[in-house]
Amino acid sequence: MISVQNLKFRVLISLFFICMFAFAQKDSHIKDVDELAEQKRIMFQNYPGLFMEKEINNVEKLDSKHSKIFYTINNVNFEAVVNSNMKDLLLVATCQEIQEEKLPAIVIDAFHESKYGSSKIEKSFIVTTPYSSNFYRIDVNQKKKKEKNMKSLFYDHLGKYRKPPY
Repeated sequence: MISVQNLKFRVLISLFFICMFAFAQKDSHIKDVDELAEQKRIMFQNYPGLFMEKEINNVEKLDSKHSKIFYTINNVNFEAVVNSNMKDLLLVATCQEIQEEKLPAIVIDAFHESKYGSSKIEKSFIVTTPYSSNFYRIDVNQKKKKEKNMKSLFYDHLGKYRKPPY
C-alpha cells in the first residue's frame, strides 16, 4: 500500500525530472543526469519547494543506461534510479531504506534459502516502480579476497526472487 506521503513524493520527484528536462533543453550545458550532483545550487534555487526537506547526497552512474541519485528525507535514506544521458529522464525505481527487521519473514526466509543466504545483509529497501507493486531489495556483501563485492537481490512480497528492474 502506498502512503499519501510516498505518493506525494513520487509526484514531486516526477515533476522535478520533468522540470529538469525542460531546464536542460534551455541550457545545453546540462548533458547528463550524472551532472545533477554539480547542479544542487541551481535545483535548490529554481525548485525550493521540491527540495525543502530533501538533501541530495550523491549521484552515481550505475551503467550506460542508468544513474542513481542518493538523497535523504527526515533522516531516511532513499535512492532514485533514473535513465541516464537525459534520453527521456524517466524514473525507473525509488528505493527507501528500511531496517532489516522490517523485511517480511517470507522474504528473509527466501533470502536465507538462496545461494547468497550466508552473505551478510548490508542494507534493505522497499522498492517502488511506476509500473509494478512494491517489492524488496536486499544488498549483500560477497567478500572475495578482502575486497567488497556488493550484490542486490530483489524479492516480491511472497518471497519470490525477481529480476532487477534496472
